[in-house]
Amino acid sequence: MTPALAVEAVEGGYEPGLPILRGASLRVAPGEIVALLGPNGAGKSTLVKAAAGLVPVWSGRVLLDGRDITGMPAHRMVHEGLGFVPQTENVFTNLSVLENLQLAAALVAKSRRRDIAGMFALFPDLDRQRGLAAGRLSGGQRQMLAVARALVASPAVLMLDEPSAGLSPKLVGVVFDRLRAVRDTGVTILLVEQNVKAALALADRAVVLVEGRERLEGPAAELAGDPRMAGLYLGAAAEAH
Repeated sequence: MTPALAVEAVEGGYEPGLPILRGASLRVAPGEIVALLGPNGAGKSTLVKAAAGLVPVWSGRVLLDGRDITGMPAHRMVHEGLGFVPQTENVFTNLSVLENLQLAAALVAKSRRRDIAGMFALFPDLDRQRGLAAGRLSGGQRQMLAVARALVASPAVLMLDEPSAGLSPKLVGVVFDRLRAVRDTGVTILLVEQNVKAALALADRAVVLVEGRERLEGPAAELAGDPRMAGLYLGAAAEAH
């Protein structure tokens, strides 16, 4: 089966000669939720930004449903079917919930556009706040709005960078429950997470990145009890071999 998203031996970073990604690879099958985990500085956010066209890729490839999208400008990714929700500045705080969704819809062709009513059905909390400025939403509601904005463009694959950042455990549960519902609509998901326990409970599979390359991967349920996880997070990367 052709992966929905494949990152193959990617090297890259923000500054020439200072690589953050050192041959990183991963695959996400259609319909999967894959969690990208690892200690701080492992290159997790850099990897999804590189896939989204926001960080230079010096070598290797990024494939979307078998199509090479390596180095494609970020503004074109949405038209190819790749959605990305950054950790911060992911909504327009001075616009209402409805205006945020309408603006997202205006930026994509009608043939790709998902119905805004469908977004409110998927995220009922947003429906109740549709006239409220996004800046006045709770942290969980703001994350759901960011996801809804990305979904308006009908992505085949949705990447999220730290969707649980700054949220209480209760709100993390709410947001992750909605991500399960998003997957049930046919969207493949790759998410970067520091909340390891919550991510492994949500994901089908997980990939652990250390120093810019994958060091461990497998079914999320198995990795949740794998003693090598602690070693990798504590910097004892040798335990992964």
